[in-house]
Amino acid sequence: MLAIQEIRKHLTPKRVLMAVLVALSSAYIIVQSVQALSIGIVTTEAKYVTVDDSISASGWFIRNETITEGTSSNTVKHIVSNGEKVQASAALAIVYADQSIMDASRRLEEIDAELELLNTAVRSAGDYANDNTKTDHQIIKQMEQLSAITEDGMPVGAAESATELRKLSLRRNASSLDVGELRSQIVALENEKKGLAGKAYGRSTTISAPASGYFSEVVDGYETILTPEKVQNLTPDAFRKLTEQKANPQRGKMGKVMNGFSWQFAAILDNAAASRLKVGQDVILKFSQIASNVAATVETITPDENNKESLVLFSSTVVNGELVSIRQQNVDIVFSSYTGLKVPVSAITMNEKSQIGVYILTGNMARFKTITPIYKAPEYYIVQKGMTSSDLVIGDTIITQATGLGDLKVMK
Repeated sequence: MLAIQEIRKHLTPKRVLMAVLVALSSAYIIVQSVQALSIGIVTTEAKYVTVDDSISASGWFIRNETITEGTSSNTVKHIVSNGEKVQASAALAIVYADQSIMDASRRLEEIDAELELLNTAVRSAGDYANDNTKTDHQIIKQMEQLSAITEDGMPVGAAESATELRKLSLRRNASSLDVGELRSQIVALENEKKGLAGKAYGRSTTISAPASGYFSEVVDGYETILTPEKVQNLTPDAFRKLTEQKANPQRGKMGKVMNGFSWQFAAILDNAAASRLKVGQDVILKFSQIASNVAATVETITPDENNKESLVLFSSTVVNGELVSIRQQNVDIVFSSYTGLKVPVSAITMNEKSQIGVYILTGNMARFKTITPIYKAPEYYIVQKGMTSSDLVIGDTIITQATGLGDLKVMK
């Protein structure tokens, strides 16, 4: 009883009122915190992207190839570049008797180029009707052409383009040229040429292309192992055994020619991936170490006995230096490419009119915008870029997470 009386003694009206106020304040803070969390908004920008519907694999290049007869050495001058198209019996390289003969041959080439430029300069010096404005335009055009040739790292034709650029430069400055001095240089060079020509005559041999096709500097030993005839209609296991054979490249060879103008690429795919392909289907091959994408066609699909995987052969006529030299590559087999706005799956919803779309945040207000999906991946959609204010457009702020969403509803 004494304890109860003591409690009642301390429960004054003022203290009771204070306790009630503290409880109400705590409840209010809790409610406001819950509401603040419930209207937390996560957004992402609507970006215009291109994505591929593709599968990944690893495979091997299959080519008909013939190794050249000649060998490479310090006295061999290559005439063609890696990946360059050649005709049967056309010169691939010149083999000189010794280094001095090779040096003489190189100097003869330099003299011929210098004589061509000097003769051009003499003709330009006498052409008083030369249009400098037109020449300037030609110089700019030639510089752009030279830049384009060398951009891919395989400057086939760069020397010819550079020579033409020098000719144009001489023509541009023709009025300041001393014709007498030019003619003296021409005579000196022609005398030097006569002496060198006698020294180099009959002291070299030519290595010719064994077939028409594309030249490659790389000899890897698979030239006689991975051929179209051996790979055709092989099962996946048989193809694995073929690629496991030890390759013994012939050392010292200057290169080979890929016969004809097409090649194949073989890859083993599981049943799920192979089922997406059919013979005659066109695809794009994106190789991991090759810059350009390659258009190819499915040539054959050979399943194993258990139908768990298949050997797929692709063929293509696209050729460059990389494609005739590399043997094994990782690849993305692209069925289709889709370009549009990328929208997370979590943002997709439907309004009261049964329209598919997303909510975007504009200022502090949510707005509903319709979308037209064109491709679905596991975590996102690619949708068409909108054309009106009611459609999703580039740069819209898509709401991916929020509660209580509604069209024209104030969110914060």
